[in-house]
Amino acid sequence: MKIFLTFISCIMWLASSAQQEKRNTFHLVDTATNKPLTVSVSIVRAKLAITTENDGVFMIPGDLKLMTDTIIFSVQNYDQLKMSLKALEGLDTLRLSKAILKNNYIKSTFLKDTLLNDFEDSDVVYFAGLHQNGEGFNYLQLAQRFDIDKTNSRLDAIQLNRLSFNINTNHDIVNNDKMYDYLDIEYTKFKVRIYDIDPATGKPGKDLCTDIIEIKIADSKKARIDLKKYNIIIPNKTFFVAVEWMRDYYNAHYTYVFNYKRDAEKIISYKPAIGILPISNKNLNIWAMDTSRNWIPYDTFSPFGTDLAIKAKVAYN
Repeated sequence: MKIFLTFISCIMWLASSAQQEKRNTFHLVDTATNKPLTVSVSIVRAKLAITTENDGVFMIPGDLKLMTDTIIFSVQNYDQLKMSLKALEGLDTLRLSKAILKNNYIKSTFLKDTLLNDFEDSDVVYFAGLHQNGEGFNYLQLAQRFDIDKTNSRLDAIQLNRLSFNINTNHDIVNNDKMYDYLDIEYTKFKVRIYDIDPATGKPGKDLCTDIIEIKIADSKKARIDLKKYNIIIPNKTFFVAVEWMRDYYNAHYTYVFNYKRDAEKIISYKPAIGILPISNKNLNIWAMDTSRNWIPYDTFSPFGTDLAIKAKVAYN
């Protein structure tokens, strides 16, 4: 019901009001085991996305035959399923198949290590993941690029900084200035993805960790994550660390934005909001995955903020 309520609040434009009573319910399962999957579901042109709960159930209201958008189902370590909304008509179960993955395991003793993208916590005052320009944050993942001098190194740990409270934004018409109300932030969870570089495009490529890394934090502004047990080998000299938002009921929060007419608009965002470093590198090192699941440069803070507040500890020989 929670997933349905989130979707119905966003998707009503896809069908006329006369058709809203119809509810199309779908179950997302593993092809081999028939077990439910927690799936990232995105509707491309509408720029809508949710993460299903553990039961793999989600609903779409309206007459599917009249809908012209494309829907994408994605789970780490599974083949992506992409289809038109019309093609869902008459279905109740969607099956996703596991991808064939190659293990990059290297047995080695790493004698040295280095810390990449180091920063002072107090320098992080800007955050990505909140609303922007009066709209919700419509990206599924943000990825930070890292470069190292050695190949076949091992990613041992990361630290990322996030906003440790929620924000409501108001606007002072007289002084033409923004005012903020700071609210307590609640428990949040998200996934960490590690990607190789795509040599053809320079964008994030294939997953370098076949395990699902799900992080849960409460009121801390820092998440220190030990990755040694995953033995994540970085085959090339460039890799990416990404945050994948779990866009579910528990991670949703609402921001009220007031415009010059004093009208309040309620905007949905999803925790966490990831820190931006106050630096300007010559290269933009942040990539964003849109609802089409394409990687694009994330230049919202450019040229001021070219890097996410994510540091990485890498071991090498």
